[in-house]
Amino acid sequence: MAPAGPPRAPRHPRAGSPRADLSVLSCRLKVWLPEGMWLQAFTTSHPDVRIEVQDRMEVGRGLVLMELQVLGPAHGGWSEEIRGLPGVRDVELISASEGSELCRVVFRGRGFLPLLKRLRLLRHLPFPVQAGVATWTVVGPGRKVRRLLDELARESTRVHVEAIHPGALAKGSTGLTARQQEILRRAMAEGYFDVPRRISLTALAPKIGVALSTLSVTLAVIERKVLEPHA
Repeated sequence: MAPAGPPRAPRHPRAGSPRADLSVLSCRLKVWLPEGMWLQAFTTSHPDVRIEVQDRMEVGRGLVLMELQVLGPAHGGWSEEIRGLPGVRDVELISASEGSELCRVVFRGRGFLPLLKRLRLLRHLPFPVQAGVATWTVVGPGRKVRRLLDELARESTRVHVEAIHPGALAKGSTGLTARQQEILRRAMAEGYFDVPRRISLTALAPKIGVALSTLSVTLAVIERKVLEPHA
């Protein structure tokens, strides 16, 4: 049986409204992956298994390298099953424990939403995939996120906007501390959320004046604070 289509998307701020002037928008998208994609086929066949995509990069000649963690009931052998799926060129098992396998997968594919790349909007990592549906978090300049949402509403029947949070990052508006607001502003200004990313986490940390590990944790906390109250 084919998966049910996504429900109707909630309304979002339109250009010209008072909220359209806010500097930052964040949204959570439910993305029904296209049939024929190995990730869709695998997670649909194992609805009790969750994949956490840790990293993704294009390596040329139409190939994509993805590092992911497979989580589910104690089973094992997931990486070997993935190796046999259509489009998969290679699988490297990095580590395995009961109910978990970390591996790298090389496959032939292309971006499902090229609009993200055109708008230079970042799909945050890691992101989960379960039962053929990926959950993406996108945070960026309000005008770009609004354009993404407008085009999705017109053209895509396989993407549901699950949550939208507009915020100018005024004090107290998102639950962020003053320091967290400043770190988010600096990260955006330096191009950390651009696609392709203009600065790495390693290079960003000394510019902001914090340890690399501290910055990584702080950005994760910021994303959670911005999105979860509006889910």
